[in-house]
Amino acid sequence: MSRSTPRPQLPLAAVLLLTAACGFMEGKGEGPPPAAATVVRGAFQVTVAATGELEAVSESPIAVPQVPTGALKVKELAPEGSMVEQGEIILVFDESQLSLELSNQTAAFRSANRKIDRTRIEWGMESGTIETFKEVAELQRDYASEFQLDDAAIYSKLEILEAALDKSSAEERILFADAKLLLTGEYYDIDEGILDVERSQAQGKIDRTRTSLGNLVLAAPIGGMVVYRKNWRGATVTVGDTLWPGNIVLSIVDPTRTALKVNILEKDAAGVQAGQATEVRVDARADRVFAGAVESVAKLSRPIEQDSPVKYFEAKIALSESDPDLLKPGMKGEARILVADLDDAVTIPRSAVRGTEAETHVLLPGPAGPQQRPVVLGPGDLVRVSVVEGLEGGEKVLLGDRPAGSGVSGAAEAAAPEARGAGGRRRVSRAAAGTGGR
Repeated sequence: MSRSTPRPQLPLAAVLLLTAACGFMEGKGEGPPPAAATVVRGAFQVTVAATGELEAVSESPIAVPQVPTGALKVKELAPEGSMVEQGEIILVFDESQLSLELSNQTAAFRSANRKIDRTRIEWGMESGTIETFKEVAELQRDYASEFQLDDAAIYSKLEILEAALDKSSAEERILFADAKLLLTGEYYDIDEGILDVERSQAQGKIDRTRTSLGNLVLAAPIGGMVVYRKNWRGATVTVGDTLWPGNIVLSIVDPTRTALKVNILEKDAAGVQAGQATEVRVDARADRVFAGAVESVAKLSRPIEQDSPVKYFEAKIALSESDPDLLKPGMKGEARILVADLDDAVTIPRSAVRGTEAETHVLLPGPAGPQQRPVVLGPGDLVRVSVVEGLEGGEKVLLGDRPAGSGVSGAAEAAAPEARGAGGRRRVSRAAAGTGGR
């Protein structure tokens, strides 16, 4: 499959380099004549090249477990490319920090328990003292009530007043004891509540730490090959790295079936779509071609290098055959995607195309100088492009920029609008023309 060379129904010897344009610059003696090429009609294929890596069709990603304590540090890791069986250990995280955290939280839990016990003992002692104080006051009140001195004939006025005062004082001490019991009890309840919260927090951290400790060893869910996942910098995980829950570290893949994931330049991706035939070569065996087809194309382009303005569309190419001994995940490969396969196309070199995006034309040599011919372009590549309208095949077109001082003849300039009005303005959209835009 050729990227831009037509099938040899018509020989490419028709491309005439350094051919003098008919009548061009005749008699002016201003430098060499411009190069010209013959318009070719015949079969034409357009391909788009893209590079990428092989990946497994079937894989099981291995991610950092969703532990409640946060990031984990890698302690052991299965070597990349190694074959593992189902249930075999492939990844172990470091437990030292979690074990230390468990010890600290266990100590905090026990400390909170001891403080709660001490608070209860202190409350028991203080409440007992207040109760004793109250009981004494009650006895004094009862005594004063029973032996109340109210006979003025027997007791003096002072003795009667002192007895009444003792009774009132005893009743006030009883009220004070009740209030102190209530307020002190509330204080100790609040203090114990705070300590209970501390104990509950410590217990929660203990439970979370134990959960994390129980998820530090990961086993292979299926048998296959270990393939590390690359980050945006192209690096893979190593022992000692700290990883956050949910991050995919590696995959266990089935090496018997692979596909090629490629990045297509944004300017080349307009005509690429699912189902197009593809030829794939891998760097390990550049002489061997694997047939395939485009399976999917990303909807949005993105840069593959940080801060790079160049964007790519990601595409996946399914291979119609597999060779487990040769095609391994992670290998570099190149694909050539057949964007257009035309049986009867008129083609010209890209260097013959002139004008703007809205008005494309070519220059044909003529007796009075170069003649402008509006054209409508179809699919093409970086070297050649098909012409949908404007040329029939066999004509000669000038290559390169218009020679300085030669210009286009007045008759040609006057005829150009008429030619455009007769159909020169009709264009083929980029989407329909594949890579046919300039």
